[in-house]
Amino acid sequence: MTATTVEFAPQQVEAIDKITDWFRSGDSQVFRLFGYAGTGKTTLARHIVDQLGVTALFAAFTGKAAYVLRSKGCDGAQTIHSLIYQPVEKVRKKLEQLQALLDIETDPDEREILARAIAVEEEKLHTPDFILREDSLLLGAPLLVLDEVSMVGHRIAADLLSFGCKILCLGDPAQLPPVDGGGYFINADPDHLLTEIHRSALDSPVTRLATSVRKSPPGDRTLGMAGLDGDSGRVPAVTRQHVAEFDQVLVGTNKTRWKAIHLLRTLQGLHGPVPQPGDRIIGLANSTEADIFNGQQFIVRSVLDQQPLPADTDRVRLLVEDDSGTHRTLTTWLAGFTGQEGEKLAKREGRGNIAACTFAQAITCHKSQGSQWDRVLVVDESHIFARAAADEAQRAGCTPDAAGAAAHLAGQRWLYTAITRAAQRVVVIASPRGLPA
Repeated sequence: MTATTVEFAPQQVEAIDKITDWFRSGDSQVFRLFGYAGTGKTTLARHIVDQLGVTALFAAFTGKAAYVLRSKGCDGAQTIHSLIYQPVEKVRKKLEQLQALLDIETDPDEREILARAIAVEEEKLHTPDFILREDSLLLGAPLLVLDEVSMVGHRIAADLLSFGCKILCLGDPAQLPPVDGGGYFINADPDHLLTEIHRSALDSPVTRLATSVRKSPPGDRTLGMAGLDGDSGRVPAVTRQHVAEFDQVLVGTNKTRWKAIHLLRTLQGLHGPVPQPGDRIIGLANSTEADIFNGQQFIVRSVLDQQPLPADTDRVRLLVEDDSGTHRTLTTWLAGFTGQEGEKLAKREGRGNIAACTFAQAITCHKSQGSQWDRVLVVDESHIFARAAADEAQRAGCTPDAAGAAAHLAGQRWLYTAITRAAQRVVVIASPRGLPA
């Protein structure tokens, strides 16, 4: 993309000038470019990279977000984890190789060098965090464009910053606040905020709906979504046939999530607590040894253990495919696939190379942050978060008007986040009762 092929609005030109000055000044390592859905953050970032004439890297927290970046022309975009971390298995292999060399080495000086190298690798194995790659492309890279930054927490942010590379952060301040330790980059004032929606972006019903929700005033019980906009928008209910049209179902609560999971697995012809070929599963927690991070999704391609599993089996080995199309073996606790209590048990039991996972046919909106799918079905439970915000405001002594405003903002941010997880089509049903029986 070149400067002659895109006509930028004054607000975007200002961003280009600011970012160019930041990159060339050598001052701060981070520039926060925030903007609402449809403001063209990614297009702007690609243009800036071209204008600077540098070989930039592109990354995002989840595989889905990295895929979206690649589809928008950000070649080579990958997950943060694949960019800067290495699987424990590689460290173990290197450790074995070094130990084998030490076993046959007789020169005292060489043995001392090997012993120090072994100590370094052993220290890596005992670290509680993911292990930094010694050959990461970030080493010596001039610029990293980091998209969907809300999920990036302090530990990962510190590891990214440790490479010394300049980081252009792209985020949306209208989305839900990050959970589970995220928010290092998003929980700060932007260096530049994009608010003008592109006319071309408004050709998308998803962007129109998201913008309507974001601009909805307090007291608007529909949160700016009164009905359909083309094939997207709010409907009272969906049929079993329609449910199969969506790539991801988003809900608000775990109770609704499990109801939707049972329904969707039944429609797929999948039954029982053991994952089967065709199941989608999601990581519940970070695991260094299992090389999996919280929120990472996989498609089950086959079950590697003999079937049926013995009654006392507490884990299962699966051949899975990640968002990049890579196949790998993953061992998971079976408890995570039995319900909410089982998920808690799987997370508590998480150790070694056994991952805590659960079914992902439906996930919560909070868990979806940082990801995107073409077609999304949303079970609207924004009222639950609105009510919780109102109760909290009242306990803090706020006036009824202030409590109402807090409630509106909480519901608004929940629904906006859910809608913007869709790239092409989003359908919102008014409540869990809109799911087919």
